[in-house]
Amino acid sequence: MNRITDQRRELAAAPPEDAQAPGSTVALVARQPIYGPAMAVIAYELLYQEAGASTPMPAAASTRDVALKVVADAALEIGLDRLAGGLPVHINYPRELLLAESPISMHPERVVIEWVEDIPSSPALIAGIQALRARGHRIALDDYSPRLNDPALLDVVDIVKIDVAQQTRAELAQLVPGLIRRGLTLIAEEVETVEQFEHCLQIGFQGFQGDFLHRPQTVKAQRMPSSRLATLRLISALQNENYSLREVESLVSQDLSISYRVLRCINSSYYNLPRKVESIRQAIVILGLDNLRQLATLVSMQGFDNRPVSLFVTAMTRARMCEQLARLAGVRDTGPYFITGLFSLLDVLAGVPIAELLDELPLAPAVERALVAQEGDIGTALKCARAYERASWGRIAYNGLAPALIRAAYVDAVFWAEQTQALTTK
Repeated sequence: MNRITDQRRELAAAPPEDAQAPGSTVALVARQPIYGPAMAVIAYELLYQEAGASTPMPAAASTRDVALKVVADAALEIGLDRLAGGLPVHINYPRELLLAESPISMHPERVVIEWVEDIPSSPALIAGIQALRARGHRIALDDYSPRLNDPALLDVVDIVKIDVAQQTRAELAQLVPGLIRRGLTLIAEEVETVEQFEHCLQIGFQGFQGDFLHRPQTVKAQRMPSSRLATLRLISALQNENYSLREVESLVSQDLSISYRVLRCINSSYYNLPRKVESIRQAIVILGLDNLRQLATLVSMQGFDNRPVSLFVTAMTRARMCEQLARLAGVRDTGPYFITGLFSLLDVLAGVPIAELLDELPLAPAVERALVAQEGDIGTALKCARAYERASWGRIAYNGLAPALIRAAYVDAVFWAEQTQALTTK
């Protein structure tokens, strides 16, 4: 009987070689999405820090060598494709790299180089930026403020990022038109609500960063459609570890749409099986029970098709990272960790408070506690995953795992989520 290997089945499991060797350093690196007007991700910003540093890089870099080590580790050793697929990547260059006689250039067709407003303007800085532009890089000025920045800097950049939380609406209305007339691309940072997003879009911003998509938008007395509630109950029931192969087969088979999509996935070129799989029982035999559960769960979540795809990718990344953290810590049953991460954005996806949703779902008490209050070991794993995705480096910890292992869990989760999203939506 043909079986998918562990490596293929796990979709790039956290590699042991990513563990931190004695006496070496490792760069923690996270990606944060930059959204376009349609709320689709158009690029990622990479945020990074040397493990053990007290403040995020590049602010913590004191020498060119340290800065170069961390940038290279974050962007080259891990790999841009693994972190961001084929999308452009924004990387903050510290002062030491911008002022180097020959500034390092990485993938100019994809890498947008940012510098922050607290690096003073100087002829050497301008020369370094112009050298990078000559090599094909686009340049972004981060945290731009007309009160603090030299207007001459606008002549050597392509993109301007503005912290909209630090500007009033009147100030933005006065600032934005002039920047647009210069032909600059504008990105709004710290966008916290959909209302802020809509206002920034209206006045001319083309890119948006912030947590506005991750904030629940609840409507008073709103109820979830019964079809979606039934899907969520099916997902919850699938997590029951006491169910036999026959019971799981029956659960998946009762929904024709889910059954069809599961079989379509397993018969895709990704799995490259020698013969067609025609039943859920065959799929269980080939995938294994745990992997069938995951695939059916992810396919079911695609039913929330009125929400941005990036939300599903974030939920899947959290699910995989929680699962991987538990596995690295020696937890035998990682299923509850996976479903906790996946359901951690359920209130955002459904537009219904999480407490109300949990009243309708047969989830284990430990999962409920983790989702509502981030309690218990599952809650600790979820807190670690959330902190990592936000680059809250000081809060990244789980069961004493080394920073390199936590990074490995994150990078694996990002790659797995992107691959699985593509697979389940074909």
